[in-house]
Amino acid sequence: MTHLTTRLGCLLVMLVVLAGQSGQTRAQEPSAQPFDLGETTIIQERFPEDSRFHEMPVPLRGLIAVPEGEGPFPVAVFVHGAYQFCTAPLVNHVDPFPCPPESDLQQYRGFAYLAEALAARGYLTIVPDLAYEYNNGFGEPTYGERTTQMLDQHLQRLVDGEGYPVDVAGKADLAQLVLMGHSNGGPQAMLFDEHRVAEGEESADAFVLLMPAAWWNPLPEGVPFALITATCDGDLGTRDSEFWLEQLDLLRPAGVLLDTLEGFTHNALSTELRSDPFQHCAPEEIVDGEAQREWYTAFLPAYFDFALVTARGE
Repeated sequence: MTHLTTRLGCLLVMLVVLAGQSGQTRAQEPSAQPFDLGETTIIQERFPEDSRFHEMPVPLRGLIAVPEGEGPFPVAVFVHGAYQFCTAPLVNHVDPFPCPPESDLQQYRGFAYLAEALAARGYLTIVPDLAYEYNNGFGEPTYGERTTQMLDQHLQRLVDGEGYPVDVAGKADLAQLVLMGHSNGGPQAMLFDEHRVAEGEESADAFVLLMPAAWWNPLPEGVPFALITATCDGDLGTRDSEFWLEQLDLLRPAGVLLDTLEGFTHNALSTELRSDPFQHCAPEEIVDGEAQREWYTAFLPAYFDFALVTARGE
């Protein structure tokens, strides 16, 4: 991990100490289990009610990792980005809808290790499959509209507690909600939180955006927010990192943790994604992918522990 900046390394040590990582980490991490709650319907407002595109069928599936014990537990939601989701060829220049099962890459599976690390620290964690946010085979999507509705339904189903391969009844404490987003999932997570607040819900208790696409809207006041970028991001490049640095004063005057990981890449966060498509760093400058993922498994639980303690005023 020689590529990590000393500053961020010291920050991580501080978070680990404050969160009491050594005393809380279990030897045996809970396993991330795939779940499939069947098909649901979401509404696409841009299409009139008599259009066949107005009501869109989508699957409610993903991964879930549940801590040991009775609960209730804080809930962590990982919002993935826009990747290649389907290997089937385009149909009349649009995505196949639905994607044939044999062609479905199920990219959400690449974040199972994060769900397990968070569950080991006491977070009931879900990684929803949000691939159809980016599918244009059922009409051109309105950015974030599908994700917001799918996440709404996922959280409601967690409260209902039925249909999962593990017992979740009464274990999801949505009064303690933390959100993570990778790439386009960063803005998607923020849009979802805006939607919740507009509907009268409390804002999430903490956010972590990992190599996110650019985001212009103000952040919720008083909510811990971490933004992580990477010097060897071969997907978004440096444009979005520079954007965040330049726009930080417009987001919020304080309470934002912003740092760039030296030698880290965009896609190594996932165990399923291929290497970054437009890499500008030399191979010797890039931190090993497994080492990158080890850093995230240490940082994310520690940061959320710290954020929840801060939210409680302890």
